[in-house]
Amino acid sequence: MSDLASLNVKIDRSVKKEADSIANAMGMTLSTAINIFVRQMVNERAIPFRIHIVGNETAQFHQLIDSIRNENKAKGFLTDDEINEEIKAYRTEKQGAWA
Repeated sequence: MSDLASLNVKIDRSVKKEADSIANAMGMTLSTAINIFVRQMVNERAIPFRIHIVGNETAQFHQLIDSIRNENKAKGFLTDDEINEEIKAYRTEKQGAWA
């Protein structure tokens, strides 16, 4: 028996309805389509499609990124710079141990 886990995602109701309709037209459930996406993400070790900004949405995109960073900071997550500093310190420490 496989080891299954649940994934709960909040999504706009109209987007979910449209995505469900598209998945059904392709002969699958939305859950199956999401499983395909996640498996492909794992296989490629990346988002399995190009993400890009269309039109004049650059400001909205940056607001979203800032919002995510602020949420992560409030939760006590490390920033990209902090992670890079920890990696750098670890590598320096390891090099010293090998000398």
